[in-house]
Amino acid sequence: MPRLAPLALCALAALTGCGVSYTPARNTNFEMDREADIDDEDIRKAFEARPQMPAGAIRLAYYTLDPEVAGDLERAFGRLPGVTSIYRIPSLLVTGQRRVSEGNGNGYPYGPPAEISLKKLRLLAARANTDVLVIVDHGYRNLGANPLVATTALLLPVLFVPFIDTEVKGYVEAFVVDVRNGYLYGHVSEEDTRGEPYATIYAKSAKDYADEQWIDLQQSLQKQLAKLVEDERARKPTPSAPPPPPPPDPAGPLTAPPAAPPGTASEP
Repeated sequence: MPRLAPLALCALAALTGCGVSYTPARNTNFEMDREADIDDEDIRKAFEARPQMPAGAIRLAYYTLDPEVAGDLERAFGRLPGVTSIYRIPSLLVTGQRRVSEGNGNGYPYGPPAEISLKKLRLLAARANTDVLVIVDHGYRNLGANPLVATTALLLPVLFVPFIDTEVKGYVEAFVVDVRNGYLYGHVSEEDTRGEPYATIYAKSAKDYADEQWIDLQQSLQKQLAKLVEDERARKPTPSAPPPPPPPDPAGPLTAPPAAPPGTASEP
């Protein structure tokens, strides 16, 4: 029995990790535009916005809701066609969140949600003199335990019953926006599910599955963004058609009758 104690401790450690939901920006309220600030003028400008991605060098700014993957994202953005410079918009300028708090979501779990708007991110990207803004979100969810956890009241079931749920459902999505006029170049996303709904304490952990999952999600995101950038750079600008001529006046202007030639007597 003493030799089973270390295994029992491992099982207890596995139980403490039940119900993992990795949402690093859980106290952040992201809005493309605040509803109270939207009016007909904003809608008109959205219709008039045209793509203007540079055909040459692209200066890219990005903001991620998951600071833990910022380094991976920066390396992926550096491989996109035409990208010559990359600027990460820090959380401190957007939400006031300090770097020491980024790893804990936002460090203030009981405070009001920090609002993030597209206009604010565009302004910060413009101050960095960039052309394209990419907004990235990433997260995953794992239940941690399955219904067989009810059998773990005794020691032996803990060691052999597959009561652990290691299935991880993850996602990544990105919005690509023009910094100057807010034109939405595209929205790309990818989802992935892997792991086992019934696993023992000896199986691979949900965190290991999540780490492997992020590698595949990142590669898929890079491929989708590369295709989007290539398609935009290959797009030919639509020539602006001249305005149509004004319709002719059916009545026409009133003119005086022609004058009689000199020396011609007028009839009485």
